[in-house]
Amino acid sequence: DPLALLRVPYKHDFAPNLDLRKQIAKYFSELLAQRPKAIHPLLPEVMPSFGKLRILDGDSIRSASASRHSSNAKRDMSFYEIQVRRNQADEWHSQIFYGQLEQILDCVLPKDKTLGIVSGKRRLLAVIHPCKNTRGKDAALEHTNYTELANVLVTDLQSVVAVVGRLKTRGRWSIVDRTGGLIHPQFVHVPDEDADTE
Repeated sequence: DPLALLRVPYKHDFAPNLDLRKQIAKYFSELLAQRPKAIHPLLPEVMPSFGKLRILDGDSIRSASASRHSSNAKRDMSFYEIQVRRNQADEWHSQIFYGQLEQILDCVLPKDKTLGIVSGKRRLLAVIHPCKNTRGKDAALEHTNYTELANVLVTDLQSVVAVVGRLKTRGRWSIVDRTGGLIHPQFVHVPDEDADTE
């Protein structure tokens, strides 16, 4: 079952520029323990993009790129909470980050042994600007703020779990997280890589 619905605006012919392609290659290189130079030439030239995301039983998030072209551009719904898992001493822990969703890409990878478990698979990617200095803080439980966004990076779209608000005061942005700390990622056992599941 899908965890989210992708919504318009939709650009079927979006071609990431060189800088973005490097970030996509970096994401897959970390996922697959390969060098980015080995991944880069295997990436598709065209990756359709979506402007909105509706998390099932949850929020709607509009990407920053879609917000810039909207008649309601003053209402910014592109800031999100992201949860990732980190392996620390053979035990998985979730960690919270906040940032701005720039765009959503539909990346269909070719079949190639270099791509390992994602060979021939479709991956939905989130192009994001992380908020600096929020790593590990849960804005639903403690005061969390930032002054600027970090450089663009790419991650799996399933990491984006909720929309958050922000308020500016005294030169800093305070994050408003209304999830109440109730959102927790589910870690599921992935069958062997030959299984036809995602």
